Amino acid sequence: MILHFTIIFIIGLILYYNFSLNHRRDYKYIEYSCKFSKSKTYNDTRKLYAFDSTKKIDVETIFKKYNVDSKLIYFYNKMLKKRPQTELAYGEDNDVNVAKLYINDGSNIYGIEKRNTDYSIRIYKPDLYFEKDELDTFLGYEKSSLFYKLFNVPDDVVVYKKYDQNHDFKLNFYLIYLEGYKVYDYREQIKALLIKYDCNIEGIDKWINKNKDYYMYWVAIGKKNNSIEITFYYRIK
Repeated sequence: MILHFTIIFIIGLILYYNFSLNHRRDYKYIEYSCKFSKSKTYNDTRKLYAFDSTKKIDVETIFKKYNVDSKLIYFYNKMLKKRPQTELAYGEDNDVNVAKLYINDGSNIYGIEKRNTDYSIRIYKPDLYFEKDELDTFLGYEKSSLFYKLFNVPDDVVVYKKYDQNHDFKLNFYLIYLEGYKVYDYREQIKALLIKYDCNIEGIDKWINKNKDYYMYWVAIGKKNNSIEITFYYRIK
């Protein structure tokens, strides 16, 4: 009887250890994102895990734990592994079969995307001297000015520009820093921006209420088929 109990106890300890190992927080933060566009209802199934590369992290264990695609790992090892890193990130959107690996080298952000069976490279470059005039040209003065007004965007805002393989590495996307704006506090501004940009806002109140306690840190403004796409990136403060 005692032996039987001891075996059960040992098995329980092993199971608990494995559960703790697999569910231990190893990431720096989780960032969620929601994309709004003209032709589709919003997509908020996107999630990104960010890891602090300035500390000792076991990349192979992370890849195994998060079931990172083998080809993404191959491209990471070939192109990104030896680059300086301040942050490693893994993003996924299982609803549309998309996964991404990123590294931040302290200046540029490099990424590899898997979309279904296709793989592509992307680069985000900071613009240290970004001026609103550039966004005026990209969006039109009225739309650009509305964004600046609604979100109190400062003149010296942090901006990354995206260049990716699918667009022949031509600029098609601006990633603009927001200083941790609470989703619920900016609900009217979010709606006004999306309506002005002719995005589909079906179910917007549901999304806002679901994420009312999250904080927006970035907004991405891009174009696809001459229509504007907006993506909000948010996480717990």
